[in-house]
Amino acid sequence: MSECLHCDINALVRKRVEASDTVDVAMLAANLIESLVDLIIEASPAAEHAKILADTIATLGSAYLEKTGAVEGGEVGLH
Repeated sequence: MSECLHCDINALVRKRVEASDTVDVAMLAANLIESLVDLIIEASPAAEHAKILADTIATLGSAYLEKTGAVEGGEVGLH
């Protein structure tokens, strides 16, 4: 593993996609979302879950808009 979790996750997902003849993107995304939910529940106090979930959803939207070119901005997330 590298020091860049984002890079490691992308590499793992790419391997999964390349190893399959057909890719169910919706199911793959659902699995990633389930992992995010597990992380939020297991690694933060219950009182913060709603805020962290809202921040996560906002970051997802921002990242999508930036990466598709719909809006200008810097790279979302940390390396």
